[in-house]
Amino acid sequence: MTARRLRQLAQAYRVRAIDDAPFTPLPLADQALEEDEAALKARMRQLSYEVPAGEWRPIPCLGEPVSQPRRFIDGSVFSRTVAVFTVEGRRRPAVLACVGALALELDGRRLVRSSGSLRLETVLCLLSNGIPPEDLQALSDGLEAVGIRLVASETTELTADFDVLRRRCWDMAKQRMEDEERAVLLQAPEVPAVVDGLLERRLTTVASQEMPVIGMVKRQMRRYLPESHINLLYELRPGERTPAFLLETEHAFIVSWYVRLSAADTLSPGYGVVRLTAPREYLERRFPRRAERWAEISAVSHWLHGLRHREQSYARAGISLEPIVRVEDELHALLPAVGREAAKLHRALGV
Repeated sequence: MTARRLRQLAQAYRVRAIDDAPFTPLPLADQALEEDEAALKARMRQLSYEVPAGEWRPIPCLGEPVSQPRRFIDGSVFSRTVAVFTVEGRRRPAVLACVGALALELDGRRLVRSSGSLRLETVLCLLSNGIPPEDLQALSDGLEAVGIRLVASETTELTADFDVLRRRCWDMAKQRMEDEERAVLLQAPEVPAVVDGLLERRLTTVASQEMPVIGMVKRQMRRYLPESHINLLYELRPGERTPAFLLETEHAFIVSWYVRLSAADTLSPGYGVVRLTAPREYLERRFPRRAERWAEISAVSHWLHGLRHREQSYARAGISLEPIVRVEDELHALLPAVGREAAKLHRALGV
């Protein structure tokens, strides 16, 4: 009955199968910086968390961290636009995505996977505006029978532009990936960890603000430093960092700083620079004395810099860490093939 109902829905919404190229949305534009006097003063106060904003200089990273990270966490999402639904006379994309998250833990010099540190799922993302709840439930039940989870959400920006709607669906898949990463992170909240990506999107509860976790942002898509300080990034030598500054986000108060992991004279002056983050609540509770806090930030940066150069033959990009790459490679090997999942979906829908 479930399979028959699924095909009836496909007919009712005139579902047409497509096999689009993998969808990679365009990167967001740089964050616009406020120029008014009040905003500038607030930004300077945030920059002065460790060192007064007018005294910023490169800081050499030395020492051994008290809370040395032992877990490395990353997530992946592979997606394709696989179908077109017709809802209220308008074409609407359906994006199929294989999403997952994985943690590997250091055991001596080995990286091992513990029980519960892997999460995988296949999701079909669809904007639900105009679709009755009973149809959404029937669609969800039918997809669940073939191992696909329906992720449906309404949008206030419904438009006839197909690519805009497709971006909304991709955002839903990305959110599922972040949910999986958060679940993996919370599976061992007391173990110091490194998370690849925006830490502030993984810390959404009060309790999570006290976790010993470092976020590593490899692609600098948003600008957090004003013009007066941005050039300091290019002056950093490998193993040096900027002073720490504060970021207030929707869910978390974050301490952030930049560190250069590697350099190459023939490449961009920003090559090898990553942004590291840690929960402010964790740092200030664990290291109440300011000198200890700055020493831990430098020591963690020094440890990550050393991890980047642990293997002399390591030929990956200057912003990559071998443990994170190992997580990526293992996770990609375990994720279902999105093309095979799309074929399974098309058979279930009868399209």
